[in-house]
Amino acid sequence: MADNLAGPAKREMSTPLKSLQEIETDHIIRVLEETTWRIDGAKGAALILDMNPSTLRSRLRKLGIQKP
Repeated sequence: MADNLAGPAKREMSTPLKSLQEIETDHIIRVLEETTWRIDGAKGAALILDMNPSTLRSRLRKLGIQKP
């Protein structure tokens, strides 16, 4: 069974893997773009991301995400 765990780690990746923070940033930006950067309300990104709008604003600050 240990061989199954080692197998994927030995393969060469065709594209570099992203960190969890990079994936989170990309996902939040994608949702914000889909909602035309609306954070709050019925059609806002916070609802789609299932988080409180103030939490989303905090994550935006932490990740350095700004509206273009």
